[in-house]
Amino acid sequence: MRETYRIGNAQSIGSYQVQSNYFSTKRNETGTLSVLADGTIDHINGRRCAVLATEICMQVFCSLFPNIEPGPLFDTVERKVLQEMRTFLFLGKTPYLSLSMQWISHGELFYYTVGQNRAFLFDGRDFKWLAERSGSVTIRRGMTAGLISCGVYEALHEREMVAYLREKGHPYGRAQQMIAGVRDKNRKKAGNATVVLVEVCL
Repeated sequence: MRETYRIGNAQSIGSYQVQSNYFSTKRNETGTLSVLADGTIDHINGRRCAVLATEICMQVFCSLFPNIEPGPLFDTVERKVLQEMRTFLFLGKTPYLSLSMQWISHGELFYYTVGQNRAFLFDGRDFKWLAERSGSVTIRRGMTAGLISCGVYEALHEREMVAYLREKGHPYGRAQQMIAGVRDKNRKKAGNATVVLVEVCL
């Protein structure tokens, strides 16, 4: 039986003038890819950097489909992002890129993250940070994989995130609640905050 997934996302610009977080998700008959990029700068170049990195991830994903292998996918994306960043030299402020990817297929979650983003897995009770740069873990029905930018974990404690993740309903609603919680902190120097959730529901 084919796996199905429910996807939720939400973001806030915080106190910044420019939203430098960019994300995308894509599903096919074999799995789901989610990507989160953060230009980490309150400047249009940060936004451009995040958009470029995310679009490259999706282009590589589509070019490799249907023969998706997480290792080559992540390696190809990393090389292409670096190459494109060198080709399109930004004038003025240079962003510091954070990039995270998760590929869920056939009961396994493959992940890659560099920079200040964080990846996690929640099984309905226990919460686990995926702290290594890349790796894989088993994922089953009812579990939720997540990507968050630094604006989220700087505002919310782990126990607060777990409380939001335990709420009933669609992952979209839970992501919205998490970002509402970030905004409720009303921090003067709040940065961009983004949540991307993928729940395995079959």
